[in-house]
Amino acid sequence: MPKYVRHGIFIRMHGPGKKALERRPSREGKVRKEFWLDPETLRRAQTILGTATERETVEAALDMIAFRRELLDGIQVLSGLQIDSVR
Repeated sequence: MPKYVRHGIFIRMHGPGKKALERRPSREGKVRKEFWLDPETLRRAQTILGTATERETVEAALDMIAFRRELLDGIQVLSGLQIDSVR
């Protein structure tokens, strides 16, 4: 089972054969949006992410894109560091 780390917390992504825990989504701090999405792409993402619902799929995908940006920013900062040799 793949693991992803976000802010020091392990997030376990369920495989295609397993369903995520069912829970009622909270509306707190969220906005309502309506999109036209390709159903095959959505199903593919849902299988890859192991999410139970289309909503969870979209939320997980958006969170992963934001996390990707954080990783890229961190890599850019680290690439500018000068490393001294170990003596």
